[in-house]
Amino acid sequence: MSSTVSQTMLQISKRPHDLTNGVIVAACNTVNGVEGANYSIPSVYNATILTCSDPCALATSCFPAYTTTASSDGCACACAEGGHGDACLPVSVPEPPSTDDADLCLRDVRVGVEVNAGLGTSVACYVGVTFAADVVVDVESMSGSVRNVTLANCTFLDGASLYVFGWRSDPPAGQRADVLISRLESRSGGGVVVANGFPPGSRITVVDSVLIAEARVAYRDAYDPGGASACLVLRNVNLTGSVLTIARTHVAAVFRGAVGVLVVGGVALQSWGALYMDGLSVQTALGLCVSVEGGVAASGGSVVAFVDSDF
Repeated sequence: MSSTVSQTMLQISKRPHDLTNGVIVAACNTVNGVEGANYSIPSVYNATILTCSDPCALATSCFPAYTTTASSDGCACACAEGGHGDACLPVSVPEPPSTDDADLCLRDVRVGVEVNAGLGTSVACYVGVTFAADVVVDVESMSGSVRNVTLANCTFLDGASLYVFGWRSDPPAGQRADVLISRLESRSGGGVVVANGFPPGSRITVVDSVLIAEARVAYRDAYDPGGASACLVLRNVNLTGSVLTIARTHVAAVFRGAVGVLVVGGVALQSWGALYMDGLSVQTALGLCVSVEGGVAASGGSVVAFVDSDF
């Protein structure tokens, strides 16, 4: 990001909101490696803003929703169920997946036609695949109580986008999704879209990836974010007891007006749900780095957090 222009790192629109035993946290985010990120968060959200120079290092700053107690100096955390690590984070960011089971994964090929992944099965797995057309993962149309989706070391070319759709309505009890997108690379005017709801116990993780919007993204009609263009779009996301994590990922929107991460239709979190962005590197050409349009509704100990990222 240019150091001569003041840009907004995070913007949340002033829309109807509901924070009932839920929190918004922004911690130790930097601009060009220097602390001083600009946030545009309406005061009604009462967001918690933590600096990198707080007495405790970020790594030991307790994550509120998953912490039962903290020491008097705030540097030691006791985690509730669902908390991970020294800081009681909502998710333990996984390492790249083991892909030893060759029978379940499509590997090291180029695919030039649209893929509707996982229809009627419980597993969709792609390793080292190059996609030159859209990939649509409709988790609701998969089978089984646990629906596993893995894309590891995959590349998207020629404007191809990845769509991950959750449930459009409440799923039957006992169903959940584990979605891991690891080391994905997209540079050609495509993007990643995550949409709809995910039931309790679901984990959706985007990690160690490179998402670069070199040209305006042509989205599917039903998921077009109102003419906007972004590297990563979260649309009408509802996290009920589930966690969406975006970590250690480079996001760059290199044309004017594009957004790095765009949340459209708001985000709703219930029952210890979490939207967690950690260790991002976001670059934009005079656009917003992270934009939340439609407001935030968080209840039941849920958390929206943006931490340890550079813009």
